[in-house]
Amino acid sequence: MTTPSPAERARTVAAGIRRRAKRALSPGGRVHSAIPPQVKEVLRGVRRRLPASGARVLDRATGTTALPADSHPPRPVVADEPVRLLVAPANFAGQGDAWARCAREHLDGVASVSMMTDNKFAFSVDQEVPPDVYRDRAWQLSQREWALGTFTHALVEAVRPVFGPLYGPTAAGDVAQLTKHGVSVAMISHGSDIRVPSAHAARFPHSPFDDAEDRTTTILEARAKQNVGILEKFDGPVFVSTPDLLDYVPKATWCPVVIEPDRWVSQVPVLEREVPVVVHVPSSSRLKGSELVDPIMRELEAEGRIVYRSVRDLTHAELAEVYKDADIVLDQFVLGLYGVAAAEGMAAGRVVVAYVTDPVRERVREATGLDVPIVEADPDSVRETLLDLLADREKARTIAARGPEFVRSVHDGRMSAGVLSGFLGVPAPNA
Repeated sequence: MTTPSPAERARTVAAGIRRRAKRALSPGGRVHSAIPPQVKEVLRGVRRRLPASGARVLDRATGTTALPADSHPPRPVVADEPVRLLVAPANFAGQGDAWARCAREHLDGVASVSMMTDNKFAFSVDQEVPPDVYRDRAWQLSQREWALGTFTHALVEAVRPVFGPLYGPTAAGDVAQLTKHGVSVAMISHGSDIRVPSAHAARFPHSPFDDAEDRTTTILEARAKQNVGILEKFDGPVFVSTPDLLDYVPKATWCPVVIEPDRWVSQVPVLEREVPVVVHVPSSSRLKGSELVDPIMRELEAEGRIVYRSVRDLTHAELAEVYKDADIVLDQFVLGLYGVAAAEGMAAGRVVVAYVTDPVRERVREATGLDVPIVEADPDSVRETLLDLLADREKARTIAARGPEFVRSVHDGRMSAGVLSGFLGVPAPNA
C-alpha cells in the first residue's frame, strides 16, 4: 500500500471537515456554498500543521484559510554593521530584547534585533509577532528567508523555533537551517526550559515540582529533558540566564539578566514608614512559592506589622511603580535562585528577600567578586526574617543600599555584552 502524499492527506482532511462543518452549521439542513468564518479559523489551525503542498490543497478545497498578508507585522530595519544579531523567539521577562540591546550598545560593529511572540506583559521588543502569525506558514517561510539573508549571528532562546513550527516544535531544525546558511548560532536558556523538575525536587525541600504526577510537572519534565538533550549535542556556545541553571547544563556560561537601572530609581526612603510596605508580584505563583508565603504575610498584616501588597498580571511599567513605592520586595522562595524580578527590586534600592542557595551566591562571587545583596529566607524562615528586618531597620537599609551598585556592576548590560562578545567575534567592552 502506498503512503498518501501530503496533498492527498490534505484533500481528505479538507473534505471531511467541510462535510462536518456544513452538517453542523447549516440551519434547517440547508447547505451553504461558503464555509462560515468561524470554521475557517479552525481550518487555519489545521493548515499551519500541513506542508506547503497540503496547505495549497486545503486553500483550494475550502476557500483561503491563510492569514492575509497584511496581518504580518513589518520587519525592523537592521543597521548595516559587520555583525548582525537576531535574538529570538521568547523574550521572557524582556530579556531577549535586553541582550540584543546590550550587544549593540556596548559592542563595536554590532547591530541587533529582538523578536518574540505572545507579548501579554508589553515588554520592549523589536519584532512582535502575534501567535497566529507565528504559526502561519507563509510568515514562517518569509521570516526564514529574511533571517537567512540578513543576520550573521543568532541567539536562540529557550530551544524554541525561531521561524515558528516550520521545522518542528523545538529549535533543532531552525538551528540546522541557520548553520547550513552560514549564520553562527548560540543557544541561551531562561529557566523552565531546562530546569528538570525531578532533579530540582530531589534537591530542594520546597520544590514546586514535588508531585511527579502533576500534569504541569510532567509536561515540564519531558520538555526540559528534551531540551537538555538538544543542548548537550549542540556544538556551539550555550548560555544560561541565571547561575543555578549550570546544574542542568554544566558546559554553559552564565550570561546575566539585564535591566535598565535608571528605570527603577526610587525617591521613596526605605523603611521610614511606621508600617512598611511589603510587595510580592509573582510572574508565576507556583514558581515563586506564593501559596506558602502569602498566608504568612497576611498574618503579619493582620498584626499591624506590615502593609502587604500581593498583585498579579502587571505590565512592566506598572511593576516598576509598585516596586518604587515598596520597602521590602519578596521574590521567590522555592527555586533557589535570583533573576530579573530580584534585580529590579535591588535596582530600586529596596530590601529584597528571597531563597538563594549558597552555590548560586558562590558562582556570582566567583564571576563578579561581589556578594549578592539579597536577604536569605525560605518558607520556614520568612516570618522571622521579616521581623528581624523590622527590628533592625538600619541594618536592612544598609543591605538595600548595596542593591543599586550591585545591579549596575552585574546587570546593566556591560557584563552580559562581554559574555556575548566571544560568540560575536568582537572585543569585549573596555577591552
